[in-house]
Amino acid sequence: MENKGIVYSKFLSLMKKFMMFPGVGEKTAIRFIMFLIQSPQNFVESLARDITDIKSKISLCERCFFIAEGQICRFCSDQSRDKTKICVVESVEDVISVEKSGVWDGLYHVLWGVISAQEGISSSDIKIKELISRVALENISEILILTDTTIEGEATAMYIKKLLDKFDIKITRPAYGIPFGAEVEYIDPTTLRKALESRKEIR
Repeated sequence: MENKGIVYSKFLSLMKKFMMFPGVGEKTAIRFIMFLIQSPQNFVESLARDITDIKSKISLCERCFFIAEGQICRFCSDQSRDKTKICVVESVEDVISVEKSGVWDGLYHVLWGVISAQEGISSSDIKIKELISRVALENISEILILTDTTIEGEATAMYIKKLLDKFDIKITRPAYGIPFGAEVEYIDPTTLRKALESRKEIR
């Protein structure tokens, strides 16, 4: 009985931890645990090491705030990328979506959110100040603002544009194929590619 109690408490503890993940409820958490129980030992140990490494070896790029294994991410350190162009996105997931489109050869800047009065998120809570600093210090010719076409995304885009107006650079926004309310993360690669190719300067 004592062993059963220990096993159950560990099961319950792990279930509660899985339920802290975004979008994971009790049933999904239990499925995760049952999958791990039935998985080979070497897989579980490898997974545990990878989870530990996330905190010890993965951080945010000092320049663009994408994920990195070190101080600078793979995009900022890639000499083949066009370093005069920056695509501004809300999240890491958005960067991945843009890369799948295969059309963007510039750099990125991850805001880590949008301005939202309803959620109490101001411009100082996301990486806007850091973006302006990059534009001031780097040789930038174009800023593509690829925030979601939600109310918050559009408001954030307009706020960023106003801050960038003092610089002699082209500020663009996708002009084709993305409906209002769409989130970049969920746009299919073909639609996103066409939207980026047809981007227009906003004035």
